[in-house]
Amino acid sequence: MRAIVARKNGDPGVLEVRQLPDPSPAPGQILVAVKAAGVNFADVLARLGLYEAAPRPPFVPGIEVAGVVERAGEGVSGFKAGDRVMSFCPFGGYAEKVAVSALYAMQIPAGVTFSEAAAFPVQYLTAYHALFQVAHVRKTDCVLVHAAAGGVGIACLQLLKVTGARVFATVGSDSKAGVVKEENPSARAIVYTREDFSKIIRDEAGGVDVVVDSIGGEIFRKSWMLLRPFGRHVLIGAAGAIKPGTVSKLGALWRLRAMLFVAPLAMIGKNRTLSAFNLFTMADRQNLLREAAEELLSLYAVASIKPRVGLALPLEKAAEAHRRLQERQTVGKVVLTVS
Repeated sequence: MRAIVARKNGDPGVLEVRQLPDPSPAPGQILVAVKAAGVNFADVLARLGLYEAAPRPPFVPGIEVAGVVERAGEGVSGFKAGDRVMSFCPFGGYAEKVAVSALYAMQIPAGVTFSEAAAFPVQYLTAYHALFQVAHVRKTDCVLVHAAAGGVGIACLQLLKVTGARVFATVGSDSKAGVVKEENPSARAIVYTREDFSKIIRDEAGGVDVVVDSIGGEIFRKSWMLLRPFGRHVLIGAAGAIKPGTVSKLGALWRLRAMLFVAPLAMIGKNRTLSAFNLFTMADRQNLLREAAEELLSLYAVASIKPRVGLALPLEKAAEAHRRLQERQTVGKVVLTVS
């Protein structure tokens, strides 16, 4: 099979197409013929050697796929050859075939394309868990979403539109601010490259109850200071560590230094909460993932949420997909298609 291999840690040029043996499904797994693979910032971090859960090079990136079941391993029920599925996978997704745990897989609803399905598992499960299973967002809350025109950001905007919470959303350009208004017309879009999101929020709302933060670094510190009493800051990523052209692990970690300045007494005094998670550590919490997936699929069925695929490239263009994602040139979800 064809697969994209990160031959070493480094810039997008380390990604190359190779021929690898077809995988076989172990007990409890299904073998999926991949039609589309989601590209996530976790893949960029893994390529750079900054993602603890990633294998050491050489490895195949990719943590979510959509495709067709070829066969099921021993002990699998609920899936058969020919089923259209989407699934989270612990790397290996940038390939023509991948074996995934049946526990991670979901049937693709009728009418959903493979590209849309590949944009669903990671971004919507991340957004749902951050908003509702960690931050317990309510209609009366004021929520700050960073990187709001990205895959997880758009998922947050759509879910918050359903909830009715007040939303502030930071983006890097006026065109991305337009995307925010399309996805959640009531959201207040802030272009952080020319506007001070901290001042705007203080002037217009006095603070926020919840922060969904995929950036970290100095953004984390400013956002933390905006939290009202009983505020909840949910850290889901560290994109602030990565700038265009970043290849240095030390340099990336240095950019996150501002995250060290959290005073425990200030947390106690104002009843603030700092939480962090990623889907890899959720493997033993299948009840939470299944609950989230069922709710999300019900919202999809009534058109309350819909993945926004901003860029689809063929599998062999994985390096270009990484480059554009790292340089903040994308909107919505980036996917790789497999013919």
